[in-house]
Amino acid sequence: MRIKHIFILITVMATMLSITACGSKNNEEATTETSTEVTTSAELKPIDFDAQGIATKFLNDFQSESYDALLTDYTYTEAMKTQFTKESMTEISKLLLKEYGAFIDTYGLKVQQSGDYHIVTIGANYENKDLAYNVVFTFEGEITGFNYQEIPSVEDYFNKEIMGAVETEVTFGDPEYLIEGTLSIPKGDAGPYPVVVLVHGSGPNDRDESIYGNKPFKDIAEGLIKQGIAVLRYDKRTLTHLEKYDDPERIADFTIYDEVIDDANYAIDFLANYEGIDANNIYVVGHSLGANQAPRIAKDNDLVAGIVLMAGNVTPLQNLVVVQYEYLLALDGSLSDSDKQQLETIRTSADLISSDSMTLETDMNETMGLPPKYWMDIKAYDPVAEAKTLGIPILVLQGGRDYQVTVSEFEKWQSLLGSAGDYKIYDDLNHLFMTGVGMSKPEEYTEAGKVSNQVILDIADWIKSHLK
Repeated sequence: MRIKHIFILITVMATMLSITACGSKNNEEATTETSTEVTTSAELKPIDFDAQGIATKFLNDFQSESYDALLTDYTYTEAMKTQFTKESMTEISKLLLKEYGAFIDTYGLKVQQSGDYHIVTIGANYENKDLAYNVVFTFEGEITGFNYQEIPSVEDYFNKEIMGAVETEVTFGDPEYLIEGTLSIPKGDAGPYPVVVLVHGSGPNDRDESIYGNKPFKDIAEGLIKQGIAVLRYDKRTLTHLEKYDDPERIADFTIYDEVIDDANYAIDFLANYEGIDANNIYVVGHSLGANQAPRIAKDNDLVAGIVLMAGNVTPLQNLVVVQYEYLLALDGSLSDSDKQQLETIRTSADLISSDSMTLETDMNETMGLPPKYWMDIKAYDPVAEAKTLGIPILVLQGGRDYQVTVSEFEKWQSLLGSAGDYKIYDDLNHLFMTGVGMSKPEEYTEAGKVSNQVILDIADWIKSHLK
């Protein structure tokens, strides 16, 4: 069976990444699947088993090749039992040794929950690479998944603190939707410092905009701190308060202001009165959907000194989703009947969203899983027209290998915004502004990487050149 991984912009109410029972960065033998999107943050649902202890022992048994113990000492779901055999474990161990060298030690542990699953992640040092292992449990204590992913380093993956920064955990926003974040201010007495507010792409992103082992927003924060620029990054409302959107009435009333704009403006207002921050130099750096909406954020808040748009789309989102599906489904050079049906379904949804036939009563299943009210707001939005009214510096950045927001979107910014903006394109970078070669594919996101240092330096230099 052919499996095609779809990574698209629209992931607010749907999860687009999956993890398999036994897998690596390129595994496509998907059987037991759960979502990697974290559905809770600070508060985890209670469990009545020692998940951390079990996961630690499980990984130790796996690394020591104690396969008999793995088969007899743990409780598995029925689906997991059919694949997690001595033969499969032996094969995985051989692949790990061949690709990553000898196992050295474990480092770090964190816990998260996703839907009906409780996930324990443990870091592991190998000779050639660091990995993060996920042991996935049901809430009844059965192991339903075991997989690994490459990460830049276990120290970076499990440690939040940024070197050279004074980091403070902060809370701000609407009392009903309080936002948790990290404010990083350069160490020293050279302040007050200019500051960047990082605004995420679509979906329930954490403050680092984590995807697999990659943490683009943390990379940017680390780089800007070195350049004497403070950074605020925060967990999105749709992550921290996702459970509240179980309410159909609340979902029906959900708009882009709930997802992006309101909390970005709360962050800006919070910084304006924070000691050590230069309130005259607050910059918004938006990525993907955050870049698309950055002109709106600035329009609503005259504290914004400038905006940086990283892979921001001009094309309406519903039409961009169609383009993404067309690209991804055709990556292997063929379209199955199932692929064609998917494309027809998504095109029909895009046409409905763009038409006057969509009403507030239209079924969300016909509008890509998002409420009509959400679409009614953003389909009429023109980011370039909004940007032209701002009268503040604008920097537009683009990865040349980005398939989610392509170079054609960057060219639209250039031609339509013109001299009101500054522009930079990086031929070898993908949607995460990380280096790669050839056609960009979803699997590339599973590979450990860092945001290009040149991109970060360009952002820092641009901000410094426009300081008030």
